[in-house]
Amino acid sequence: MAAPEPPRGLTLDDRRWLHDKYQELANEEGQLAGTRTSYFATIAAVLFTALVALAADLLSVPVVFVLLSTLLASFGILLGTVWVVLLHRTTDAQNMWREAARYLEAAAPPVDAAVPARITLRSGATIGVDLARPFQAHQARFSKENPISLLDRVNPSGLTEILPMCLIGIWTVTLVVIWCWFLLR
Repeated sequence: MAAPEPPRGLTLDDRRWLHDKYQELANEEGQLAGTRTSYFATIAAVLFTALVALAADLLSVPVVFVLLSTLLASFGILLGTVWVVLLHRTTDAQNMWREAARYLEAAAPPVDAAVPARITLRSGATIGVDLARPFQAHQARFSKENPISLLDRVNPSGLTEILPMCLIGIWTVTLVVIWCWFLLR
């Protein structure tokens, strides 16, 4: 990637402020994603607990069991859908702020001097990074050219979106199984 044209009229203090602002915004989006995940995971656990309690208490009354289970599963699907959309938007915003910081580091670094360093990764590989450009160093660490471990190649943002999508699938299968049981009994 070629370095972009440096913005005109930005002082060193302006560049530092912008870089700090991008980092702060990325951190806030990360915290928001974590908070939302905890909140929605708690609700999902309560819904599964309610389904188990329904099965234990109302299995002998099939009509009531199926209706209440349908209500819980529908709410679970709705919850999972809202969760995955909000999580996707939040992680997308976080990536946007990180990209903005990388762009600023390439165009007009907040620190004029370069601070080259050799960093040893957990995989044992050593890579060269510029400590004065943390977002570029982060990008260099995860680039395909560096021999990082397989687990480091997993994108946590994408991984967190798998959970609500799995819950949508689980609730959908639950609906099908309960209705098949009810109709075929």
